[in-house]
Amino acid sequence: MRSNARSHPSMYRMIKTSLSKELQKNNQLMLDNLKPLFEKNTESMQALSQEIESLKQLIESSTIFKKERIALFVDSQNLYYSARMGYAAKVNYEKLIRLITENRKMVKAFAYIVQPPEGDVKPFATSLERIGYIVKTKDVRTRSDGSAKANWDMGIALDILGILDHVDTIVLASGDGDFAPLVDFIKGKSKRVEIYAFADNTAYDLKEKADKFVPLGENVILL
Repeated sequence: MRSNARSHPSMYRMIKTSLSKELQKNNQLMLDNLKPLFEKNTESMQALSQEIESLKQLIESSTIFKKERIALFVDSQNLYYSARMGYAAKVNYEKLIRLITENRKMVKAFAYIVQPPEGDVKPFATSLERIGYIVKTKDVRTRSDGSAKANWDMGIALDILGILDHVDTIVLASGDGDFAPLVDFIKGKSKRVEIYAFADNTAYDLKEKADKFVPLGENVILL
């Protein structure tokens, strides 16, 4: 009569216990062999992560990869009369902001407009805001002699001073020569100055003092 482990319970238990111990031994041996590999890979991953973080910080601090920060100041009254005189047309402010921004970071874009005694500039102001401009409006002041005055020279200068520490370049869209001393001041603070204006209506000093002068023309005319 043939015998087997199942016919002898005690032998079956002994074989089962022996196999269990052998499996545990083999598993532990396998884990012991794999542990240095896991530890090595973990150290490598940590080192790689640190290298990636260091490279990221280097890129963020590098002027090579950092986008130039600019702020735009548009003297709308100056551009309005220049476009009307040269082209009998109006300025397309959406084209203007795209032309100036290019692949740079526009921190803020200001547009300064004058409210005449007659008419309403609110629709114009709203259209500029939709494009992305911060619009500032000033009423025309009538002097005692009957003459009128309305310019934003001082207001623009103050706004430029307020943002100067947060940008690399100041972009002024105006051909008004009264801004020449302001250009000198800005450059004295180690900031770049760019002038965008219609060439025939731009003061010579403004062209000469700016780091960059870009003549405007049909590329910003409202068709």
